[in-house]
Parts: sequence; structure tokens; C-alpha cells
Amino acid sequence: MSARGRLQLPLLFGGRAKEKRACFFSLHPKNKAGKFSAYAPKAMTYFATKYGLPIVERPEDLAGFDLVLFSLHCFRDFYLVADIASHKRPGQEWLAGGNACATPASLGWIMDYVFVGDCRESFPRILAGEREMSGMYDPRFPDRPIFYVDEKLSTERINPALIEMQKGCPRRCIFCIHPWRHRTQHAPQEEVEEFIRTFPKRRLGLMANSTSDVPYYDEISALLAAQNKQNMTVSFAMQSFTEEMAKERGGADMLFGAEGASERLRWIVNKPIARAELREKVDLCLRERGQIRLIYQFNFPGEEPADFDEFEEDVAYWRARHTKGQLALTFIPNQPNAHTPLQWITPRYSLDTQARLTALRTSLIGSGKTGLGAFIPTPLGPQRWMAQVIAEWIPITPAVTAAVRRLEKMPKMELPGMVAALDSLGVTLPPAFLKRDRDTVFPWANVTTTGDQANKWREFERMQRKLASDRYLGVPAATTEAA
Repeated sequence: MSARGRLQLPLLFGGRAKEKRACFFSLHPKNKAGKFSAYAPKAMTYFATKYGLPIVERPEDLAGFDLVLFSLHCFRDFYLVADIASHKRPGQEWLAGGNACATPASLGWIMDYVFVGDCRESFPRILAGEREMSGMYDPRFPDRPIFYVDEKLSTERINPALIEMQKGCPRRCIFCIHPWRHRTQHAPQEEVEEFIRTFPKRRLGLMANSTSDVPYYDEISALLAAQNKQNMTVSFAMQSFTEEMAKERGGADMLFGAEGASERLRWIVNKPIARAELREKVDLCLRERGQIRLIYQFNFPGEEPADFDEFEEDVAYWRARHTKGQLALTFIPNQPNAHTPLQWITPRYSLDTQARLTALRTSLIGSGKTGLGAFIPTPLGPQRWMAQVIAEWIPITPAVTAAVRRLEKMPKMELPGMVAALDSLGVTLPPAFLKRDRDTVFPWANVTTTGDQANKWREFERMQRKLASDRYLGVPAATTEAA
């Protein structure tokens, strides 16, 4: 182990200090080598490399370490932690951080500490043994206020091919975690340009939640083209995407978050993309690059069958206009995430919508043989979705993990049935899970996030007014303008 991976523990009565051995544990060893993948554990590899920490992949090898660090990407990781909990030895300290840790109470049964927020500046202090920090959750004091750490953006390389160009997001979609946890920040343009010019290979990464909303991205796009280099981590906002960007982008696919299946749904969740604009930008990408990937969500508040009528009409429209190319349409079941305005929404999973998506998916198989190839990956099913949703609400212990896996083997069911099934398996969800209002005390109530707009309840009320609006009642969506 590198000397940097050994921490010094002071002795009270003199003598030589004991070395505290630290490591990371990898929950996803197969993904660790990915440079640009969203599933690659970038933070873990960054910190392990910088501070000389080993990455352990077998739980039976943890016994030799005093401090075990975890980088948790998503709520599915909570169940993987439960699987290895029996390998925690007496006196060993477990500490977690990462994107999924904004609801730390779910991990307090096994973690000694959970760091909430950005950790680049705090990590050396953690290695030095400091634990009294504003972003550090201590399960011994579960109600103590925690403040999500939103650090200043740094262009230090996350890995040799990747830097961060943007944090946060100026668009404030009410379902997305980013604008409600981080201030919108952009890296200095000259530092991004220097990275592009000096990077020796073609494929590089400029991390951003909304690439085309970076105010200088037109210049970056032009520089990439001039240098014959390609940004592999793009996520464009459709509203700010230009023809120049489409022409200068390399051969990889283009990723857009359309989110709502209809213009009405997009307006409700503050993703105001008019139907005409959606069609126009997809046409542009198919014409210039021949491929595009759109991300949608289902189970949004106020969702109706008519919203998916509009989506199916859009797919038919693109297939009629384009005789070749690839159109990928990914559907994700919405999860009302903590610390967003949707946290007051009772979650839902529509089996009818899932069946409709499955039928459309089947009908599009082989479509590329006769024209534009459209593809819908299999959407996440209700039981696996439920596993993610409850991970914000209750401790994910081995007993809960076992119950959830039994639930996954049962016939498909909607939310009330899954709640009842879990209850029969010994897992009872709190009453607020199904009934929420302004006075609800969430399990994450002691964690404060701000971002660009701290008043999440105000945005929730705004959404409620939209749901009650007759703005789209009886009006063909193609003739309306988005707000």
C-alpha cells in the first residue's frame, strides 16, 4: 500500500503511532475501467489514484483494513452494501459518499459516517481522521443538521481524459436533482480550451449536465472540430442546441432529455420543449448525423393516455420523414427524488403505460430494414423501480434486501400492491410514503440543499397550478407554444 494510504493514529501514552490502513471497496468492478460511462466509478478511481489507496474487489479481503470507503452512485448500490455487511469486522470504520448519499439515513445502520455532497476539498481531511464536518452524517446523531457540500468547480482532471466543464443546471426541471443541489457553475473557458489543445488523443470528456447551456460551447465545439477531437460526455439541452453544433459534432450519437411524452407533460415539469421544436431538432440531428438518442420518463404527475398518443405520433412522423438512420428512445420510470420539488408527489407506476411501451417496442423491432431504425430499450419494471424508490425512505438492511428480492419474483403490480406485499414480508413503509403534504417530515429532512433555487415548495405549488390548468384542454399540441 502507498504511504499515502496509511493514516497515523496518535497514541495517548507515547510510543509509535499505529498506521490506519484505508481502502476503497468496489461494488462494480467490471465498470471501473470506463473513462466516459455514466456507470464508471469516476470518483472512486480519482481519489484512489490521487491518494494512493487500494481498490478492493472481494469482501473477504476487507479484514486487513481499518477504514473502508464506498462511492455510491445510485440506490441499487445500497442493496449491494447490504450483501457484504457481514464482512465488516469489529473496530473497522465504514464511510460512504457519492451521488446517492443525499439521503444518508438509509445507510446509517451499517455506515459509521456518510459524507453528503462534493468531497474533493474535504477528502484529505477525512483521510486525516476529521469527522466533525458540515457535510458529514453521523448515525449516532441522526437529527443533527447536515449541509450538502457544493464545492467550487475544479478543472483538475478526474481521469486523464476527463474534466468537469459545468456543475448544476440553469434550467431547473423539477424532477432533476442537479439544479436543486448545486449552483450553476462553468469552468473558465481558457482552461477547457487548454485541456482540449494539450490532450494527446482524439476522444476526451467535458462533463456537463447541459452541454449546450455552457455559454462558450459554440467556441468549444469549433475548437473540437479544428483539433479533430470529440467530446464523449455530451448531454444537450434541446432548446439551446444549434445547427452549428450538429454539424461540428463527431460521429457519436447525440443525447437529449426530452423527458415528457407530450408537450403538456414537459410544460408541467418545467421542461418547456414545444412539440414543433422537438420535431425540428430531431430532424436536424437525423439529417446531419443520422442518429439521436432521446431520454423520456413515464409516471410523471398528471400523465394520461393522450400524452403517449402524442409520443407515438411523433415517432410515426420521424419514420415517415427519414428513410435511414437510428433513433433510440429510452424510457425511465420517474422517481420523485429527495431534495427536488417532486419529493411531495406520491410515486406511481402504471402497468398500462409499461404495457403500451412494450407493445410499441415490439412493433419497432426490425424497423431499420424498411427505413429509420427506431428502438425502445426495455423499461425498468415496477418491482425493480420500487426497490430504488424505497431506498430513500428506509434503511436497506439484509432483511429488507431479502424482502425486495422476493418482491421482484412476484407478478407485476402497481404501487399499492407492492406496499402491501412488502408489508406481508415484514417491511412496513412509513405513512408519509403514500400521503405527503407541506408538513411532511421526510427521512432526509435534516439535510439542507440549495442549488440555484432553495424554495422547492414554491415550485411544487407552481406545478400543482399547471396540473389544474386548462391550457392544453382540447388544443392540438402541435399548435401551442411552450412557456
